[in-house]
Amino acid sequence: MSKLMRVFHAVILLGMSIACSEIESQYFKNGVNTSTAEQVASRYGAPHKVRKIDGGGMVWSYFDRGSGTGTFAGYAKSTYCHVYILTFDKDEILRDWQQDRCEA
Repeated sequence: MSKLMRVFHAVILLGMSIACSEIESQYFKNGVNTSTAEQVASRYGAPHKVRKIDGGGMVWSYFDRGSGTGTFAGYAKSTYCHVYILTFDKDEILRDWQQDRCEA
């Protein structure tokens, strides 16, 4: 594969990861004060991490580890890792969300 094609593939993968991230961000942004925990779970499945907070609320975390790309040697690198942190109140309504890089 030529160097130009490898660069082209890398740019396409980066663009796709940014686009997917924007779709999720928009969903959470639009869901603040309206989406329920049940609605979020039906779209994304069970959260990867759950933490209870004072006042009866909870914080859910979803990890998006991106996609790996393989080389001829069989080595796969992850392109990115984001965590979506969702805060629900005691009535299980989404009140806040954040997107961050995964911890090391």
